[in-house]
Parts: sequence; C-alpha cells; structure tokens
Amino acid sequence: MRVYLKVAKQSFQQKLSYKLEYYLGLFGSILSIFITSAIWKAVYGSEAVVSDVTQTQAVSYALLAILMRTTLTMNEFLIDGKIRSGEIATELIRPYKFLVYIFSRVTGEVGYNMWTRILPLIIVSALCFNLEITNSWIHMIEFACSLVLSYFLLFYINLIFWLLAFWVHQTWSLITIKNAIILLLSGATIPFWFLPDWLTRILQLLPFKDIYFTPLTIILGKSISADVWRLYGEQLLWIALFAIISLLLWRKAQTKLVIQGG
Repeated sequence: MRVYLKVAKQSFQQKLSYKLEYYLGLFGSILSIFITSAIWKAVYGSEAVVSDVTQTQAVSYALLAILMRTTLTMNEFLIDGKIRSGEIATELIRPYKFLVYIFSRVTGEVGYNMWTRILPLIIVSALCFNLEITNSWIHMIEFACSLVLSYFLLFYINLIFWLLAFWVHQTWSLITIKNAIILLLSGATIPFWFLPDWLTRILQLLPFKDIYFTPLTIILGKSISADVWRLYGEQLLWIALFAIISLLLWRKAQTKLVIQGG
C-alpha cells in the first residue's frame, strides 16, 4: 500500500511542476464557466422556468457539471504511451500490480485537480453566480459518496478503452469517441430534465447517467434521501460489471504481450 501511495504522491507532484499547463487549464475552465452560463441564460431568455426547472437551477447544474468534469479529468494515454515506448515490458516485472499502479497515478492526478483547480473554480462560481444547491449537510455527504462512486465507474470505463491499446495501433480515435458518448449520454452537457421522456427512459438504463447526472441531482436536492441508496446500488452494480470486464481484458492483454514477446 505504501508503494501505491507514493506513486499517487509522485503523480500529484509531477503535475505541480507544469506551471504553464496549470494556468492555461485553469483559464480554460473559468472561460467555460462564463460561456456555459451565458448559453443557458440565452436558452431561457425571458422564461423563468422551463420543464419545471428554473434558470438558476439549470445554470447551477451546468457549472457543477464543469467542476465535476474538471475533477475527474484523467490521463487517457498513460497505458498507450507505455506500450508505444516499450516501457510496458519493464512495468510488468516491477514489484507492484500494474493496474493498481495505474489507479494510483490517476488518483494522484484527480487529487491535483481537486486541490489546485476546483477550489479556484468554486470561488469564482460562488462570487459571480447564484448557485442553487442543497443546504443540507446530509445531501452534501450523500453527494460526496456518489462522487467517489462516479470516479470509480469512470475509471473502469476508461480502463477498458485504455487496455485496447494492446490490440490497436493508436487509441486516440477510440478515446475521443468514448468521451463524446459519455458527454452526450451522462447528462454532463444537457440534463435529462430537458430531454424527451422516451429518450430519458433509454438513458436511465445505461451506466453513463451514474457518472454525472446521479451525483448532480443529489447536490441540487432533486433526489430525496430515500432514493439515494437505490442510486448507490446502481452505481455499485455498474462499477462491479466494468471492473470484471477490465480485469478479464487485462488477463487477455497479458497473454497477448507474452505471445508477442516470445
């Protein structure tokens, strides 16, 4: 365990060394907040309520979605880079489990995002916009738990695509398509409240809603506490499913690597 904690710490410190990347990323996130707010205000126009959702709630949802996406940003090409450079062969003989190592690296990056990017974005959002979120500490704790589950779910979905680097020459196209699908189907860009009922029912059957839409409805007070445990259960089921798929894929990838390496 100490080894993986050290890996996460090194990942955090490594990200700190890229000052220009940090400031550019922070500027981009702040710009996204103001642009997104302006878009939703333009969509509402003179209307105060659309589909039983107030303009303030819609803007709050959109800004919180940006904060979540910033928090859960991961290095999508960590495994791809190791395979293309040949470093993967060295990684597999080191005295740690490779997938846990990857998880530790990603966790360090997410910790960096939370510590260096999210706090400034929260301050900007709170000062410039009237965020309408729940004032219940119980809902805040429920949101935090759901956010942790969202992180695990997104990690395992990502891991499946990252491991495909063992079979394809470049994963950039696959990862780009995957990210677009998640943004469209998870409620990260458009809340399910504004979608047709038939489409919402379909999306509710998919795992993507549990990455963004589920925790956001909790912090906005749209989910009552009685429903939260059911939402947790859905998130855990999807996490278990994608974890099993990624582990099976990893076993297959190791076999492929051994065969290619003789």
